[in-house]
Amino acid sequence: MLGFLAKLGPLFFAYGFVTPLIAQVIERAGWAPPYGLSPLVAALILATLWGGIAQIRGSWIWLK
Repeated sequence: MLGFLAKLGPLFFAYGFVTPLIAQVIERAGWAPPYGLSPLVAALILATLWGGIAQIRGSWIWLK
């Protein structure tokens, strides 16, 4: 069970750290997310995509 959860580490990091960070950046910059989304929902979408890519690649760093 712990091994399975450890494999999902990038997604947990995306939801726990990256999502609030992106949401705060959107709010501070005064950007309006498209389609009337709230900054938090837009951040969840972006963090999920970014975390999913990191999960598949096995790294957060794009240049390898």
